[in-house]
Amino acid sequence: MLRIHIFIIAFFVPAVCMAEPPLEEPTLPDGTEKALKQIAGFRYPKGLKVELFAAEPLLGSPVAISVDEKGRIFVAEEYRFSRGTEENRTRPFFLEDDLQLKSVSDRLAMFKKWQSKFDGGMSWFSKHADQVRLLEDTSGSGRANHSTVFAGGFNDPLDGLAAGVLAHEGKVYLTNIPNLWLLQDTKKTGTADIRKPLLTGFGVSCAFLGHDLHGLIFGPDGKLYFSIGDRGFNVTSQEGKNFTGLRNGAVFRCDPDGSNFEVVMRGLRNPQELAFDQFGNLFADDNNCDYGDDARLVYVLEGGDAGWNMAYQTMKAPYLAGPWFAERMWHTPHSGQPAWLLPPIGKVGTGPSGFLFTSGSSLPVRYQNSFLMCNYTGNGGLESFHLKQSGAGYEIADYHDFLKPFYPTDVDLGPEGKLYVSDFGALDWSGRSTGGRIFTIFDEAKIQSPDVQRMKKVFAEGFDKQTLSSLQELLFHPEMKLRIRAQFELAKRGDEGAKIFQLMLADSKNSNRYSRLHSLWGMGQLARKNPEILKPLTAYLSDPDAEVRAQTAKVLGESQFLSIDSQIIPLLKDDSLRVRMFAAQALGKHKSKEGVKPLIELLRENATDDPFLRHAAVYALSQMGVAQELKAYAKDASTRVRMGVLLVQRRLQDQEISLFLQDSDLLIRTEAARAIHDLPMTELYPVLADTQLSGPISNPLELDPLMRRIIDANFWLGKEANAGKILNIALDNRFSSAVRLEAIAALRDWAEPPQRDRVIGFWRTLAKRDREIVRRVVSPSVEKILTQAQGMLLTEALNLIGTLDIPIREPLLLEWVLDPKKETSTRRAALHLLGERNSKLLDSKLEPVLHDPEDTLRAEARETYARIDAKKGTEELARVLEDTQASIYERQQALHSLTSLKNPKANELLDLWAKRLSEGKVAPELILDVKDVLKSASSITRRLHLLQFEASEPKDILGKYQSALYGGNPLSGRDIFYGHTVAQCVRCHSVKGSGGTAGPDLTQVVTRNPQKTREYLLESLMLPNAKIALGYANVTLALFDGRVIAGTITAEDNSKITLKTPDGKSVTVPIAEIEERTKPTSSMPAMDGRLTPREIRDLIAYLMTLK
Repeated sequence: MLRIHIFIIAFFVPAVCMAEPPLEEPTLPDGTEKALKQIAGFRYPKGLKVELFAAEPLLGSPVAISVDEKGRIFVAEEYRFSRGTEENRTRPFFLEDDLQLKSVSDRLAMFKKWQSKFDGGMSWFSKHADQVRLLEDTSGSGRANHSTVFAGGFNDPLDGLAAGVLAHEGKVYLTNIPNLWLLQDTKKTGTADIRKPLLTGFGVSCAFLGHDLHGLIFGPDGKLYFSIGDRGFNVTSQEGKNFTGLRNGAVFRCDPDGSNFEVVMRGLRNPQELAFDQFGNLFADDNNCDYGDDARLVYVLEGGDAGWNMAYQTMKAPYLAGPWFAERMWHTPHSGQPAWLLPPIGKVGTGPSGFLFTSGSSLPVRYQNSFLMCNYTGNGGLESFHLKQSGAGYEIADYHDFLKPFYPTDVDLGPEGKLYVSDFGALDWSGRSTGGRIFTIFDEAKIQSPDVQRMKKVFAEGFDKQTLSSLQELLFHPEMKLRIRAQFELAKRGDEGAKIFQLMLADSKNSNRYSRLHSLWGMGQLARKNPEILKPLTAYLSDPDAEVRAQTAKVLGESQFLSIDSQIIPLLKDDSLRVRMFAAQALGKHKSKEGVKPLIELLRENATDDPFLRHAAVYALSQMGVAQELKAYAKDASTRVRMGVLLVQRRLQDQEISLFLQDSDLLIRTEAARAIHDLPMTELYPVLADTQLSGPISNPLELDPLMRRIIDANFWLGKEANAGKILNIALDNRFSSAVRLEAIAALRDWAEPPQRDRVIGFWRTLAKRDREIVRRVVSPSVEKILTQAQGMLLTEALNLIGTLDIPIREPLLLEWVLDPKKETSTRRAALHLLGERNSKLLDSKLEPVLHDPEDTLRAEARETYARIDAKKGTEELARVLEDTQASIYERQQALHSLTSLKNPKANELLDLWAKRLSEGKVAPELILDVKDVLKSASSITRRLHLLQFEASEPKDILGKYQSALYGGNPLSGRDIFYGHTVAQCVRCHSVKGSGGTAGPDLTQVVTRNPQKTREYLLESLMLPNAKIALGYANVTLALFDGRVIAGTITAEDNSKITLKTPDGKSVTVPIAEIEERTKPTSSMPAMDGRLTPREIRDLIAYLMTLK
């Protein structure tokens, strides 16, 4: 048994727990035949071939794969999903703690705090183990015939999931929170005998399952890169330097031995995998937050921040996901976008997972220098795209399906030219493995080509066995996978390799761009030991090839020991924006004071507001220690310069940033507010709180980000004068309704502040405060509030007045109650306020309200009666409960109102309804409400009636939720569809163009399913595999005549089934001719346990409106 600890790596981290021996995972049935039939249903480019490499039981639950030099496959297998590795979505009791954790030891303490919630207490967290499996084809048949566990026992309470694996030169790297592992098999047994944690401290929070440590890849600089989702990190490097990014996804790099750890980029949500292109650019496929935003392709630049934080995920509607949506942070570049972040360059899939750049040497010509991305989603698969340069960045081109449909998690290129792709299968949310497969896809002719055969031969022989001339030739090879390994080997050979690199660069007849780029990168590797070796490279800063100029600047920038700034500065005016960007980065790394003015001019001349170019200039200036010099540009005539200076000050948390709150440009004022509020720079909150806006406002919505932060700064400061400023915002009709409502809400929350920041959702504790402060502020302005506010603003103002118990003219309230022209919500709030204050005006005026056309107002009137006149209230509740013409809402509310009455008649009514329930005499739309009322009953008789009814209910899962079929609230159901953190309906389904595409469009779900629609919807929610929507169910049919037909079901009845085959044809097959058919599976999790019966009822009610 292996016991896993929190490790000591040149720094002290105490051991936290000893893992118990994990349970043995059950052996899965042989899936070979099913996998072979599955291939028949794949769609892929003409001319390619798909074969099975391995299926269960040889492997299970593959999250990541890596093909080594010998063609062996290392597989990261996870078995701890929801079975030891936990999240705050399905374990919502974690959330408040999860938002406060600062280290992985804090997370362990959280597990101990909540261990009673788990079967077996703390042992729950070590029952199951993740592992690395090794698959081999020892027969040369193209299919694995040998499977061993290379490294297992990853079951420490803090472990998981095992989500990244990379085999490289006899070493295997594994990313498994909280550690980056190095595994080695030095005894050639097929099992790792060395298990060494190189770095630890990853995964501070739980966040969501799947937001792991992953993305392992070697960059052209010879460093190891990897990524983490928004579980965050608190890592101390081997050199003793701390790196912290709480609730932040990020990209990292380090040397192969784990030393020289760095954070490359932050602010990502879940960058599952990383890929370098032929020019050494790094890209990440980042996942969306499941509320209708896009999954994104991110251009990873040093010092960049993509803007995401885990706290956004659980911010509720109407400010759903906070600024992520409200400020359009996730969009591609646009005016008004927060300038401090690096925007994505395009949309990629809906569930990006594995990610691979391929030179395409073994694929059709369309796939030369392209990307393959695993889209893990319903009807997902491998998708392909190219990138084309756009300014200093890129944009996506030729996006199309490559291999579908299945559930891919990772893709890699083998040394023989085949693509290997892992198929996880449909996810079982209980954590059990449903299998696992690996397929290969390849061009039979291309893998026999001389170039691919050469690659196969070199990998088999080993790069260390190649001669210098052979390695030099490999720099010209069309496949980057081979070129980069030749570069690495030449770099290992020191001076001999340097001579080859220099020759490649200096040869005027060498028109092969790639050989020159690899030579530049190789020289950069060598320069870490001998910076002087780079001096000759300055000649290539004026090379005719823009990419050579760019990469030369990049490589020279990495070495901080050469005085070459004067040669790099001219590149800031290069015709290529890309060259300018790398030149700026180089100057920043050199901390070049000479570069300050040229970088300012670069900002000034950024006519297209290219965000990548701006970032390079800002990041460079922030590294130079020139805060004082930059003050001279704070009032520059150019908004681009002022914005650049502001962004530098943000990075430095420079107090001078507050001056920009008075800038003439709204975008700059807003950006300054973002920095001061969000970082936060609380010492500047008084300045932010005092920020004034004068004159007319053309577009109030543009002010929302600024005003929200002004409101919260005042809320945070908490003085009486601050409450007055918030009130003034609420009264100012120049601002949007959202801002004014937020101001009212801040005043309402004054005495008991929420513990999460109002703007960005971070955990920021405020103590309780004296309600009298805000009461004194609001009281003199009540009349002004009531005369100026309209609609929902007036409703919330009334609720505020009620909360603060402020005197108000009751005749005015009664006038509103009786005014049918007023918003119903306002009338209800006014009536509720009168009722709470036991107003005598209601004695004679409440009766007419009982007959108002609005049912919610009628229900409020009965509730008020129950409060001020128990006898009359009970009579009214009894009457409406027997009135079959009354609305469902009224009768439901009447049942709940009964529980607040303490008189014999009310008790009799409750007894009556309890008896009716047990006798099956309650209308379907009221059953759930009667059950809820009786569950809290103190009467033994009523409880017995409830038990009798529950005993009569069907015991299957659908029977459990029969009471949710009728009586729901469509508006509440809509909120669940779009905003429920656990259900996440909108992640996969869309309505009227809003939402995901992994599942069926629900815009006309009722029209498509006219028979027993409610029952169909309930079944779809509880048993998603029972009836998969047409067009989303993929099956393989084995016929009695020996044929195998696969495709997507488009129609089916008792006699025949119609499929759309991979080639787009429609084939109808009589049921009688089918010997066997696979059972289609859905990627949708069952909603049992994810939604309450009441939420299910509301969701069905909303879905029933979609006709």
